[in-house]
Amino acid sequence: MNTKQTEIPDSLPLDDRLSLLSSHYRRYLLYGLSQYTTPVSLAVLTDTVTEFEHGTPAEQHRDERLKIYTALYHNHLPRLVDAGVVQYDQSEDMVDIGPNAPALVPLLEETMEHDLSASGDGLSSNAVDIDSLRPERSN
Repeated sequence: MNTKQTEIPDSLPLDDRLSLLSSHYRRYLLYGLSQYTTPVSLAVLTDTVTEFEHGTPAEQHRDERLKIYTALYHNHLPRLVDAGVVQYDQSEDMVDIGPNAPALVPLLEETMEHDLSASGDGLSSNAVDIDSLRPERSN
């Protein structure tokens, strides 16, 4: 997995932003990232995604949690890393906000409204602070 972003584009084209947010797992990962002081471990984010998905504690969904971790690690996280939306330190298994995260904030605000209205998930408006993804950060 490519964990280092060598060239960060100045901005993300709309089609790229829409593609990145087309998966609820990627949206949930970003919502989760907005809840914590970063960097945060992928294991903690996996618990958060699992809880958003099921509306109950991750411990109650051990098999599903493993599937979600695998999907995040092999599919969703690399896409976000390649787009410069997140940074991932594979040796520490830690995820941080990337320089292109602010480009997704307006669309995340829209998708959060949709995800909040979806039945059966554990997403709560009190749990997500999308604005924390806005500031440009240099690492």
